[in-house]
Amino acid sequence: MTVKPLLLIPALGLVLLLSACAGPMPKQDPSEAWIGFKEEGNSDLMAERVDGKSTQDGRYFEVTPGAHRLDVTLYEGATGDENEVDCQGKVNYTGFKAGEHYELIESSLGPEVSARLVDSHGKEVAHTADFNCMPG
Repeated sequence: MTVKPLLLIPALGLVLLLSACAGPMPKQDPSEAWIGFKEEGNSDLMAERVDGKSTQDGRYFEVTPGAHRLDVTLYEGATGDENEVDCQGKVNYTGFKAGEHYELIESSLGPEVSARLVDSHGKEVAHTADFNCMPG
């Protein structure tokens, strides 16, 4: 058996994961904070865990007010080929507010990947350390 067909398995898995998330975004719960994503180029930033528990929808986080740790996965070069890089990152923030909309903005400078958390006024309130990246 050749290796090429085996490379299709992760690519198809990613396509299925992303297509499962293609439905309309739910309405924001005003009693919780909403965290959306902004990526650069052909990257996909996905929600993974809040305080160690898996999220139900990888397109956003919704958290109760207060302190939380958000774990995210960034698929850099998300084209499904062997050049894709999977990066894991986390951000800790103690001041999430009910009804507030936050955005986690990914930034890549060469091999360094990070993200910053901004509130609805564009003020940075937290940031990740560098992401831990591995070839996909």
